[in-house]
Amino acid sequence: MKMRSRREMLKIAGAVAAASGTFGYPENARAQGAAAFQVGVVPNVSARIILTNYRPMREYLAEKLGRPVEIATATDLREFQRRTLDGAYDLVFTPANLALVAEEDGKLEVLGGFEPPIPALFVTRKDAPVASLEALRGKALALANPQSLVAMSAKATVAGAGLRADVDYRSIWARNEDSLAQLLSGGDTPMAAMSMGEFRILREEIRQTLEFREFARVPNFIALAGKKMTPEALAQLRAVLGAFAETELGREFQSLTGVQRIRAVPDADRAAIAPTLAETRAALR
Repeated sequence: MKMRSRREMLKIAGAVAAASGTFGYPENARAQGAAAFQVGVVPNVSARIILTNYRPMREYLAEKLGRPVEIATATDLREFQRRTLDGAYDLVFTPANLALVAEEDGKLEVLGGFEPPIPALFVTRKDAPVASLEALRGKALALANPQSLVAMSAKATVAGAGLRADVDYRSIWARNEDSLAQLLSGGDTPMAAMSMGEFRILREEIRQTLEFREFARVPNFIALAGKKMTPEALAQLRAVLGAFAETELGREFQSLTGVQRIRAVPDADRAAIAPTLAETRAALR
């Protein structure tokens, strides 16, 4: 059977959602010609997972803003960042380093950040335990997105153990979270680095074969205003996002994603992210 590309799957997801009303607002609102509010979500997981996890956010925003709301994504992080900077989205949820690059390069407004921080994990197979990072010498570390803070933190942690990238070990980039876990089945890749969120959405039968240890916590996603807005509109959107966690839909979002609230981005997070911005820009080229 022919496998569909990610682009095709996104088109299919959009067509199904448009037909069923799962992307946007009730059809009577569409019939009135209201403009859809576009929410861009970074494609760090599959389109199916994005649509499922952000449904409570979509429903909440539609109710509070009184407009149709649609969830949108892209085929990869480079394309998503390009669309973000081009103003394709009204509201953007993206990794903290990509958000601060967009803030600097595109003058986009930061609205807040997800809490708590993201646990970064080294994952190994239960039947092939790894005693230390030294096990990577002469072998490969599996990673997902080269632009992610988890991947950058993993490489920095391995460097701190005295192993040089592309000299003492290799990096293998996986297409998605399932592929990342499957790379561990070969003896050449004893370890993978992923976020707790990516680990949580692995299929149960895969997750049961794995174990992990947390090696860092990195700043969580940041919300950006994707287009120029009046100060009043920005204040309204900040307030709406800030109140989300206390609602029933906000609690449902937490059960799906682990996000407890959306709050102002601390200066400490900005300071932690700043050293990664040059590497982030290089990875986006």
